[in-house]
Amino acid sequence: MTRFIREMFDKQVYQKVKISLDAECFSHPEKYQPSKLKHNLITLADLYSRAMKLASEDLAKYDNDISFANDLKKKVFSSYLTNYRKAELEYLTKSSQEILEEFYSLINHDKKEQADAIQMHIKNVKSRLHNFRENMSASGTNLHEQAEMPNGQLLSFNVTTSLLEIHSRAVDRCVLLADPKDRSTILREIAVSLLNNFVKDHLEYAIDFYTAHRPPVDSRNEPVIGDFLTTVGNASVTYHTLEKCFNDTILPSIASTEVQSEVRKIRQTEMRRVEEKISLEINHCINSIVNWVKILLKNKQEKDDFMSDGCLQKPTTACNEVCRFILTNVLGTMNGPIDGENLQHVMMELGVRFHGALLDHLMGYQYNVVGAMQLIQDLHKYTATVKRFKDPFVDELFEGLNKLCNLLVVDPEQLIEFWNLGSLAHIEHGFLVQFVKLRADYRRNNIQSKLPSFGTHVRQ
Repeated sequence: MTRFIREMFDKQVYQKVKISLDAECFSHPEKYQPSKLKHNLITLADLYSRAMKLASEDLAKYDNDISFANDLKKKVFSSYLTNYRKAELEYLTKSSQEILEEFYSLINHDKKEQADAIQMHIKNVKSRLHNFRENMSASGTNLHEQAEMPNGQLLSFNVTTSLLEIHSRAVDRCVLLADPKDRSTILREIAVSLLNNFVKDHLEYAIDFYTAHRPPVDSRNEPVIGDFLTTVGNASVTYHTLEKCFNDTILPSIASTEVQSEVRKIRQTEMRRVEEKISLEINHCINSIVNWVKILLKNKQEKDDFMSDGCLQKPTTACNEVCRFILTNVLGTMNGPIDGENLQHVMMELGVRFHGALLDHLMGYQYNVVGAMQLIQDLHKYTATVKRFKDPFVDELFEGLNKLCNLLVVDPEQLIEFWNLGSLAHIEHGFLVQFVKLRADYRRNNIQSKLPSFGTHVRQ
């Protein structure tokens, strides 16, 4: 009776498997489309799971021989399981490519053409050719004009979820179907496939594309940072989604295996490279903003703004233009794509560099009393603007600028009294002297003789 049950069960399962699966999909998966491979892999996992459950549980009441399930595996599923790894990895490669190609086609983006341009750009940068732009112009090729930026939409949440989904399902199948001695190796290959297709071919590509097509820092045009910030914001979201997939699916499946540390290291290397690229681009973005602030200050600040006999009773044109740019084009764009600690770091760095650029600019002028009052009006507006940065250190820097301005308006006889108040004690003595020299009456009133000595300032 037991033998009869075995033979009937084996026969039924064998026929079902033979009808449902295409053996060629496993022996020669390179010949098949991803949809066909997907169907066969899912079907194999389903049939194998159900057959093993029946063999090990439901038929146990008829046959207590524990070899039943193993015999069934060898007789019915052996040829498919032997080639499982090859079919799974081929499916992941083809399916990932199909997902990416469909997305880029949907947004009308020729990735191959742009990837060639990106590689050309990277090669030129690495070779440090000083005549890069001249060569590009001479050849009639302008990298920045080869394609329009697709509004920061080169990163897709749908692509992210699709890539993570197919790799998560592959992990589940691997745990079920792979030979225990090969399982960890195949899981490692699945993890590498995910990193290659998601990080290199999607996430990193989007960053490289922006890098290759963005204007240089010293552009004479107002920087448009919205596309990049959208890319950064999307990159942050996709990065955290990838992290969750790794932590929830891949890492638990390889826990305590010989490939666990290797997979962690590969992931860290890939993501560190992405983070470094994002950091470099954020730095470029900040530099572009500060460069434009410098251009506005240089072009809009009149020579007699701070030497006029009459105060405007309002901020200068240069101040208004700079504050408008920061409030509208910078803060108005940054809020949303960047958030949390990333936003805090960016705003502090931007605030520090903005302060430095503004101070350098102001050190190039001389100030009479009326002009100093004009400067105070400007600084009040600058300070109110950077308050929106919500960074205490930046606030402190600009408050320091306001205090410095008192050195330009107080009566020469009161300079030492103001100096001794201690509010400027943390500022280098030599710099304070240079700042006081900006007073239009510095020579006329022999102010140098009225300043405290270096030793006196230090003791305070």
